[in-house]
Amino acid sequence: MTDTTTPPETTMNPMQQEILEALSKQPDWQPLSRNVIESIREQLHEGLADVAAKLSPDNAMWVSKHKLTTVHGCEANHMASLTNFEWTLGNVKGTVLHKAIELGLNWRGPVVPAVVVDEALDQLAHNEGASASQFIEQLPEGDMAQLRSSAIDLYTKFDECFPTLKAAWRPVLESSARYEMFDQRINLSTRADLTLGAPGSKVIIDVKSGRLHSSHREELRFYALVEAMRTGMAPRRLASYSLVTARPEVEDVTEGVLQAAVRKTVDGIKHMVELQRDHRKPTTRAGNACLWCPLITSCKEGASFIVRRNDPDATNN
Repeated sequence: MTDTTTPPETTMNPMQQEILEALSKQPDWQPLSRNVIESIREQLHEGLADVAAKLSPDNAMWVSKHKLTTVHGCEANHMASLTNFEWTLGNVKGTVLHKAIELGLNWRGPVVPAVVVDEALDQLAHNEGASASQFIEQLPEGDMAQLRSSAIDLYTKFDECFPTLKAAWRPVLESSARYEMFDQRINLSTRADLTLGAPGSKVIIDVKSGRLHSSHREELRFYALVEAMRTGMAPRRLASYSLVTARPEVEDVTEGVLQAAVRKTVDGIKHMVELQRDHRKPTTRAGNACLWCPLITSCKEGASFIVRRNDPDATNN
């Protein structure tokens, strides 16, 4: 990204200008030292050494932002989501959006949202390697029309909100990263919606179709941790962007941010091992995840939460 001394482009609308200013590199910015990164690495490995002793490369623990978020939320939902995931119109629209963004970034000629989304839907439906392929291909006509409408709306918002991503910014869509620990007994894995910049000065961006939650910041901190451990260089900045509210939530990557990510990651992995390998009974905690939890039909706490959420005056009977 450019620094803040770069003259603004007059063709940008206010939303695009806000993003450019939020992600730009300040003149006094300095990367975290190698000593800081190695100290973070030591904290991470020391925190998980006892857990790694219970695992093996053939019986490894795979850790993603989604698993960390669910295990720190409702453990019952976390366990259920490991084996009961199903595609729905609600969760597949994000996949279509990200595919459309990837295509739009490399599109030759004028970008028409409906055309780009149709191409994204077609590629996903006919890509046997895409997990959503069969779901999209078998959608009834009415559901397909609804998905197409939602995806066009979201992609149009992205096109309106984001400045044109210049090649010099090194934009990468759907960027995967992994950090393997203890001879692959523990594997930390990420897939960033969008990254800008080179290692050591990278900006990691998560694009959200709805409003922002506190868990989104925790997820991006996990991304920063994996990037720092994998490359030996911390990213510069993290940003969650809500297409609905058209605003970014930005955080600089500091030593404190990485330390917080280590604590959250270590605690989460320990909980996962207790639940999945030691067979500890999961706890239940109602929250927004109840809206798409596979246990909702049998969970009294979750059902009550949804009633209260939809009607703040409702009481439990």
